[in-house]
Amino acid sequence: MVNTAATVHYFYDPLCGWCYGAAPLIEHLAERKDIELVLHPGGLFNNRTIDQASRRHFLDSDQRIHALSGVIFSDAYLAKMRHANSVVLDSIVPIRAILAAGHCGKSALEMLKRIQIAHYQLGKTVHAPAVLAELAQAMGIDADVWHATFAATNEQDAISESIRQMMQYQLQGYPSMMVEKQGKRQSVPVQSFFGKLDAWDDFLNRLSENNGVQ
Repeated sequence: MVNTAATVHYFYDPLCGWCYGAAPLIEHLAERKDIELVLHPGGLFNNRTIDQASRRHFLDSDQRIHALSGVIFSDAYLAKMRHANSVVLDSIVPIRAILAAGHCGKSALEMLKRIQIAHYQLGKTVHAPAVLAELAQAMGIDADVWHATFAATNEQDAISESIRQMMQYQLQGYPSMMVEKQGKRQSVPVQSFFGKLDAWDDFLNRLSENNGVQ
């Protein structure tokens, strides 16, 4: 077992635009060997049909997210949100896929990243099992293994545990983050680091020091 200086608990939803904005920070964090990253899935959308007013709200938020973080919202995604007759968002099935990827011995974070790219850059319907199976195949997961594991995965327990911890530690919305170090937990305003990779690196370096979270 690798000893780490701190554990970062990341509470996310795969279809949260602000979590997509946090993706470069999370990917950078995951590359480090001195800090453990633990993913806690949300459950923001449950087969929800998005009306035109909500779509406009999301698109306005997407502009702000892009300006702060630099992540790309593609023409395919924007066209879908603006013009499709019906847009349905469902976080639950993608969360099952993220957990299933981990059960298959692959990176849950990689599956999260692929789902975000498929949604925000390719404009795909990422709660469609066929789309998720394609992502699993691209990760090198055998089709039969994937289908069996995906069918057997229970995402509700993981979602319920995330909600419980968010309530316990008074975390509000996604993305939320907590650092656990020396038996103590402290929330981190991850959105304040959007577009500031050097500052993020400095923060992570401080986590590896012996003088606490601050």
